[in-house]
Amino acid sequence: MEKLPPKSRDHEWMGKKIVEMNKTIDQNLIFIRHRIMEDLRLLKVKKKHNNSYVNPYEMKSFDGMFYDKKN
Repeated sequence: MEKLPPKSRDHEWMGKKIVEMNKTIDQNLIFIRHRIMEDLRLLKVKKKHNNSYVNPYEMKSFDGMFYDKKN
């Protein structure tokens, strides 16, 4: 492994600044990811709801359903 040159104050300051920026970026990415997941969830609900208006007879309800059987 190569030997690295000793740190200067500028490099140390830059390293700390990069770590702080990385934490902020990570938090923002997590927030954006949650918003995207929520948007996808709402889109699925909307799509399902709109489909019931486009083809209302496709939705089948089995509540209280019975059929007569002829002997």
